[in-house]
Amino acid sequence: MAGGHEVAYLDRDECGSDIVTVRFEKPEGYSFTPGQWFTLRLETDAGPATETFSHSSAPSDPFIELTTRASGSPFKRALVALEPGQRVHVNGPGGRLSVGDEVQRVAFLAGGVGITPVRSILRDARVRGRRFADALLLYGNRDDSCVPFLGEFEEMAEIGLRVVVVYEQPPTGWTGEAGFITAETVRRHLDVTDGRPFVVTGPPVMVTAMERVLDELEIPAERRRVESFSSPT
Repeated sequence: MAGGHEVAYLDRDECGSDIVTVRFEKPEGYSFTPGQWFTLRLETDAGPATETFSHSSAPSDPFIELTTRASGSPFKRALVALEPGQRVHVNGPGGRLSVGDEVQRVAFLAGGVGITPVRSILRDARVRGRRFADALLLYGNRDDSCVPFLGEFEEMAEIGLRVVVVYEQPPTGWTGEAGFITAETVRRHLDVTDGRPFVVTGPPVMVTAMERVLDELEIPAERRRVESFSSPT
């Protein structure tokens, strides 16, 4: 992993009651591949603490960005209490999750704040004028109170992106996919034999469930790109 940097907190956006997108200044010379992660060290009321976050920004953005659930832990309390200009320590990037330009067809299986590395990959593709032959995003969420970056994704049809939202608790009148992402959900929206890679990101529970889906679909290991947020390596 690359060396560390002291950077300034810039600002944040809130989505629903408990999801925040936080931005920091980007140090000179800092670069990363879309899909990679970084570590953030903060002073908390329980002492210094470090956590790992995927970039939700693209490499061309003039800031470093993360999106997370404000869980109420000492670290998350310190994160949402940051004031503009306050200095924090960032170290990175790390990780090998990526979708190279040679990939023309791809499927992303993500949910909630697990969308962050996918957003980085897709945002970068749009900025660079990249076009997919077909990119499918199956995007699971608890309900419609906050679906991070959905509006941005819905504007990416121009790069070949199809977005299918799956609500665990769908709103009244919803006619789309509901419940959880299953093998049948995937089959309804793509031909699983077309050779495309499947990118799975998110917390361990979701990643485990999606790997079972890929097992049921008989997707071989070489077509799987998986990152669990609990253990980026």
